[in-house]
Amino acid sequence: MKKIVIVDDDPEMRQLLSDVLRPNFQVRTAEDGVEGLAALKADKPDLVILDLLMPRMHGYEVVQRIRADEALRDLKVLISSSKSYAADQDTARKAGADDYITKPWEVGALLSKVQDLVGGAKAPVTLRFWGTRGSIPTPGPRTQRYGGNTPCVELRVGDKIVIIDAGSGIRELGRALMKEFQATPMSADILISHTHWDHIQGLPFFTPIYLPDNRFTIRGAHGTTESFAEVLRGQMSHQYFPVDMKAMGSKPVVEELDGPFRIGESTVSYHFLNHPGITVGFRIDTPDAAVCYLSDHEPYGRLNAKGEFSAKEDDAVAAFVRGASLLISEAQYTDEEYKFKRSWGHSTFADVIALAAKAEVKQLSLFHHDPEHTDEMMDGFVAGCQDLIRKNGYKLECFGAAEGMALYF
Repeated sequence: MKKIVIVDDDPEMRQLLSDVLRPNFQVRTAEDGVEGLAALKADKPDLVILDLLMPRMHGYEVVQRIRADEALRDLKVLISSSKSYAADQDTARKAGADDYITKPWEVGALLSKVQDLVGGAKAPVTLRFWGTRGSIPTPGPRTQRYGGNTPCVELRVGDKIVIIDAGSGIRELGRALMKEFQATPMSADILISHTHWDHIQGLPFFTPIYLPDNRFTIRGAHGTTESFAEVLRGQMSHQYFPVDMKAMGSKPVVEELDGPFRIGESTVSYHFLNHPGITVGFRIDTPDAAVCYLSDHEPYGRLNAKGEFSAKEDDAVAAFVRGASLLISEAQYTDEEYKFKRSWGHSTFADVIALAAKAEVKQLSLFHHDPEHTDEMMDGFVAGCQDLIRKNGYKLECFGAAEGMALYF
């Protein structure tokens, strides 16, 4: 693996760069110019990603010293700075920088520059949470950290965009996509786990879907009594909403699930879950990671009498998510809460940990947070889950999904 040294005085930026690059490179970090120059002399890497404004020695001087050192002068230098002035970029290049990227940058843009300079970078699988709350949006000061928007997850595999569920969180995703693409047409696949309102209520407010040059495919299961397309149109009938689906200028293609399908290099499969109505979980197998999404689901062995039939159904769910890089699973209740909410179609924290451990998934994201669970309560629940995992000796990482959180694979 080729070696990269990251020199930046911002610890969050060092961590972000490390997370993005470590799947494909050996990475070392330094927190200022003096420490960075010493790391370069010791490691003799293939590339340095260098901030400009740092204590003790700024980036311009580091570049000059690199080019003056015979052992380092062929080192590739990428400047990563919030200084966007053309004069600064020109000065950096004259000092010896090979390329320049302005913060904040998109991961794909950064990796493209890295690939151009040293090769070896692959477009990562990136995932971002835009809505993490279950049942109903819960904005306000008690839910600021984990989020109050209902389910929406964005997954990018190379240049392919996959959106899982269209709860109220898809509105903010739409705003971000409009800012990113501006006048450039975009395309995405939208997967709907089920058509309860908290999973589709944001679709009418997803701005990109109204623009004629964009392209979207919306996929979901056939409803209990109506087609998938009829159910989507229903929530936008004039009794409930002033604009119907005919106003969506992108003319989205609505398809019903009938088996596994491909999106670019990824294979998408689904499995029926135990929740009132028709609900499916998704598994997306990419060249680099497998992401599973289960929202909403109540284990058969919890709801029904334990026995051969319940065990068979629960085993099938475990087989579906087996070995996943990440399992995003609703975990709505404590064991005590479940006593009063049995048959509502949701899991407990203990249920989800047991499933993840049985299926040997690598990471578990607790999701679909109950509307009554505040940030402080969620902190306690997550800590309790992590403690339960340690006590049982499970090889499993566990965290609570929070709006805005991004993961890289």
